[in-house]
Amino acid sequence: MLYRKLSKIKESSIEPDSSKYPRSIFLIIATEFCERFSFCGLRTILSLYLRNVLLFHENGATVIYHVFIMLCYFVPVVGAILADSYLGRFRTILYFSVIYAIGNILMCFAATPPIAVWPVAMTYIGLILIAWGTGGIKPCVAAFGGDQFHLPQQQLRLQKFFSIFYFTINFGGFMGMVLTPILRKAFTCFGDDTCYALGFGFPAALMVTALFLFLLGKPLYRLKYPKENITLNFINCVTFAAKRRFVERKSHRRENHWLDYAADKFPPKLIAEVKIVLAILFLYIPLPLFWSLFDQQGSRWTFQASRMNGEFLGIQLLPDQMQVINPAMVLLLIPLFDKGIYLWFEGRGLLSSPLHRMIVGGILAGLAFVTSGCLELKLEETYPVLPDRGEATLNFINTLQCDIGFLASFESDITLIAGERKVFNVTARNVTKYDVYLVAPPQCSGVQLENPTLTIVVTATESQVDTFVIGLVGRDLKVFEADADEFKKSLSGRPKVRTIFLRGSKALTNVTITLKSDSGLEDMYFVPNEDPLSMSAYVELEPGSFRYSVHYGNDTSDVDDGNAVDLELGAFHKLFTMTPPNKIHMLWLIPQYLFISMAEVMFAISGLEFSFTQAPNSMKTVTIAAWYVSVALGNFMVIIITQASLFKSQAAVLPITNGPFIVSRYNN
Repeated sequence: MLYRKLSKIKESSIEPDSSKYPRSIFLIIATEFCERFSFCGLRTILSLYLRNVLLFHENGATVIYHVFIMLCYFVPVVGAILADSYLGRFRTILYFSVIYAIGNILMCFAATPPIAVWPVAMTYIGLILIAWGTGGIKPCVAAFGGDQFHLPQQQLRLQKFFSIFYFTINFGGFMGMVLTPILRKAFTCFGDDTCYALGFGFPAALMVTALFLFLLGKPLYRLKYPKENITLNFINCVTFAAKRRFVERKSHRRENHWLDYAADKFPPKLIAEVKIVLAILFLYIPLPLFWSLFDQQGSRWTFQASRMNGEFLGIQLLPDQMQVINPAMVLLLIPLFDKGIYLWFEGRGLLSSPLHRMIVGGILAGLAFVTSGCLELKLEETYPVLPDRGEATLNFINTLQCDIGFLASFESDITLIAGERKVFNVTARNVTKYDVYLVAPPQCSGVQLENPTLTIVVTATESQVDTFVIGLVGRDLKVFEADADEFKKSLSGRPKVRTIFLRGSKALTNVTITLKSDSGLEDMYFVPNEDPLSMSAYVELEPGSFRYSVHYGNDTSDVDDGNAVDLELGAFHKLFTMTPPNKIHMLWLIPQYLFISMAEVMFAISGLEFSFTQAPNSMKTVTIAAWYVSVALGNFMVIIITQASLFKSQAAVLPITNGPFIVSRYNN
């Protein structure tokens, strides 16, 4: 108590310089820059880490991502209550920052194989700690910065501080979204061609730096101590009035408004302000629907980008980097709308109120996901068609230099073209056997065949793709079954290659097959000497042009003299393209990002403006808390839709909430 009195005496005796910022402000801004860089960087690569490293299904990764974001926006309510009622803003920021830094470090350890004993469990715990950390400090930092100013002497400096603060958090987030994917991709570690340990480690280092900077300013800070908590008063007033109304529903007592049932316990001013806030919160009903669309940029849209072609002006765009389009566009669109578009429409009597802008913004958000759904329909044309339940796929590859006749119990008499493959989709229950009859010309591939006909039994396995290689061993016509194909594209988007080698002569020994790119990248396969048919494991290579060379003894020959094999992003090669490459470019994502960015400017910013202009001064904290809760509820909606698994096609899943969202905007 004595310390507080002395502090007040000390403050009152010092006349602040209104022309200068408090020195502590620069440490607070630097702290928030590091925190935003850390959070946005981690969030940008999180969904790909869950899918590509921890090997969650895309739906599972989507659920985990949105549970994390949901928790990040529920916790601010707890942070606001603790700061206003118990701990004060300084200690709340400090304690939650420590939790935040521990979570970041744990995420780095989870992505580091020598340390990650239980990577999934460590990831879960790390994300929970980060959500509590960022959520706890979210409602406190800006207000704590405002506490450093002496009012009214530094009122103008305070206004400029909030502009600088907003720019800092956006710039920090922007840099995190740009640089963290580069750190993930540009370096290799622990035998992998990506380095998520660095991708998570750099944000962790920044969060530790943020904590250090924040503590460094302790002697400079103006500390305000907890007073009454308006958020708790709001909650208590609403719950008390609701309970009293329920208890007295059968009595003869009637009030003009149900909140008036709390008049005997709470002051009239508080009840009047709560009524205004509840009217504002009624207009918040569509907000969760908007955020359910908006926050899928970090999950569904990132997965969508990973199935597209990122080659641009000689550089490779990364799927998680595409998220940076939104903040970049928002920074450009805000002055464009404020200084141009709104003025033009207001001159014609349109878009003059925040509510009107929110309606148009809601429609634009819906259009963003309709655009995304249309793009997904085009992408599905490049996805592998895998056999469903009760089906199997059989690939027959004719390696001979002559056409051969083909007859099977699942196919009438056809011709297999020389050097080509034929795909058959057949019925299969568990394991089903089929008879196949082959007829080759007596003279084929420069060899006189001893027996140009062959009858075999092939096995079709349900929901599997099997490959059969037709060739010559000596003078005999033979068919060999290769290992089951992996038709799914690689999670990284790089082309997958498997080499199958048929030894036509026992003289072919010590065979080595080399793939060499124009940039000098090589992959080698040493063919075993024992079996006629050999095959390599699947390898992922960088997109580009490669040349196959076969080495045996002292000889070297090109598989296709004078022609290189082009490996395109997303393609699947076996000297045959088994799956179409990612032909649709990532830049086709720009229209949907433009729509969602315009929606953010018109819906989110206008919504905040409406809330702050309409809410009583003492209740602005409550509206901020409700805004955060709406973000959390939006992510919860995504979780419900994802878990329901109503649609097989992502083209149907992406825009599913557009209908009720647009309807809700018109109804308001």
